[in-house]
Amino acid sequence: MRSAAQGQWQGRPACLRQTRQSEHGTVCTEMKHFSERNPAIIGVVGVALAAAVTVAALQYKRLPFFDTGTEHSAYFAEAGGLKTGAAVQVAGLRVGEVEGVDLDGTSVVVTFKVDNGVDLGDRAEAAVKTKSLLGAKILEITPRGDGDLSGPIPLDRTTSAYQLPDALGDLADTIGGLHTDQLNESLTTLAQTFQNTAPDLQAAVAGAARFSQTLNERDAQLRGLLENANSVTGILAERTDQVVGLITDSNVLLAQLRTQSSALDRFSGDISALSQQVSGLVADNRETLRPALDKFNGALAIVEGRKERIQKAIKLLNSYAMSLGESVASGPYFKAILANVLPGQFIQPFVDAAFSDLGLDPNVLLPTERIDPQVGQKATPALPIPFPRTGQGGEPRLTVPDAITGNPGDPRYPYREPLPAPAPGGPPPGPPATLPDAQAQTPNDGAQQ
Repeated sequence: MRSAAQGQWQGRPACLRQTRQSEHGTVCTEMKHFSERNPAIIGVVGVALAAAVTVAALQYKRLPFFDTGTEHSAYFAEAGGLKTGAAVQVAGLRVGEVEGVDLDGTSVVVTFKVDNGVDLGDRAEAAVKTKSLLGAKILEITPRGDGDLSGPIPLDRTTSAYQLPDALGDLADTIGGLHTDQLNESLTTLAQTFQNTAPDLQAAVAGAARFSQTLNERDAQLRGLLENANSVTGILAERTDQVVGLITDSNVLLAQLRTQSSALDRFSGDISALSQQVSGLVADNRETLRPALDKFNGALAIVEGRKERIQKAIKLLNSYAMSLGESVASGPYFKAILANVLPGQFIQPFVDAAFSDLGLDPNVLLPTERIDPQVGQKATPALPIPFPRTGQGGEPRLTVPDAITGNPGDPRYPYREPLPAPAPGGPPPGPPATLPDAQAQTPNDGAQQ
């Protein structure tokens, strides 16, 4: 077989030659480039390879060539809170983990794996023990015997976990079954019997009698204490997952605080530097800041003395602002009245002067104001329309000559001379006429001719 590169280098097509000549001659196949292949097939192959690599990376311990442990099993009367993934210890050292916890009839079979090189013996014992107060369980293996462990550990060589609620419950049942009265009488009789014995023994018996008497007096309290302890342990057992989650979250929080310790140190340093700068600024400007602070304190005292008035003004301003907002929202314009903002005697001269410049008198009513309101009755006839005045006082003259030319010697309507008539002649009104092209010549052109 010759490669395609050799065939192309020699100027011939790439061919696959067989040792024997076929009936069709030389067999040649055309090789496709990678970009010419089907992208769907390439994508499927790539996804399959990526999934295989991911599964192999996550479950590499289950692969045959990575498996370095030996699998065993043990029978227990009850699981006792043992879960998959729990640690397997031998003499306090972790040598493996629990692979599975399954029910087999009335017993529980626990499958676990230990590292190679750990000799358990043919009579090994297994026990489920509590790792912490929160209820975490481990599988403790005790090696026994000289041979190798070939089968599962039987039920008679395993020990289930003893729960704290069960222990307190058994203690409560045991104490509840005691007859405190009989116990008190027995100890009293024992003390009377040994009253003539040695002093040490008498003291011991007397102490036992006092203990029994105290126990008898506090029997109800002791029972309540044990019941409360039993309920507390039951609640802790029910909320073990929540407590474990809280501790895990606390560990995460502490880890975050540890990672952010540099930022916290920098922040505290910046605060210290800022406080030092503020202290220096206050020390440098103490003489300048003191009068300003005194004035500020005086202003605060004034505000404090007028607190009620300010509160009342703020309430009134709130209602005014709401009314103003409604007025503004009703159209593109609005009217606002601010009463007593400026005294009227200061504003009125300016108003009169403005109306006088416009030839109006603010004392004259408008035509719309001369009509009676619509009250369902016949309206009064409208008054004549007023003409512009000069702003002087007195009874208005509502005639055209008086309003336009005035009267000689009348102080209310001074006489105004009419404008003089324009001079005769002159250019006619309108734009100048356009001259023809033959007459559009300048005087200089005529002089040259």
